[in-house]
Amino acid sequence: MTRVKLDRQIAAGRSCEPPAALELRVRQLTSPRVQQRTAKNLRGVVEYVDRIGYRRDFSAVVINRAAVRAGREGILGLAERLERTAHVNARGMVLARELVTDGATSPLFDRASERSVAQAIWKISDALGPEEHPSRFDAIAG
Repeated sequence: MTRVKLDRQIAAGRSCEPPAALELRVRQLTSPRVQQRTAKNLRGVVEYVDRIGYRRDFSAVVINRAAVRAGREGILGLAERLERTAHVNARGMVLARELVTDGATSPLFDRASERSVAQAIWKISDALGPEEHPSRFDAIAG
């Protein structure tokens, strides 16, 4: 329950928790392991929709297949960014994790969501912070 509470505070940009608890949660959220797992989950949603196609599916998880298809490139782009970026903002990671886990509000699951997958991904990308790009020297030397 503490993680959920801390995640909500991070997503909202405010904190009521002691700095040590918040600092620990930020480190957890921005760890490469969590980034990789979140990227894998994003890819998994796309792969699931690709595999199921248009046929009827009997599953406990109800994915908004039309939204996933429409946002496919953005979802995969976000996954790629999480796989290659070393430094991300914890708020962006909270939002990315909510996109793949929150069945009540995520446009990946909620057909009545007020936002599209593209809008959610833009918000997540902004919250993750600036992308790291190699300098021209690094690109030439590499």
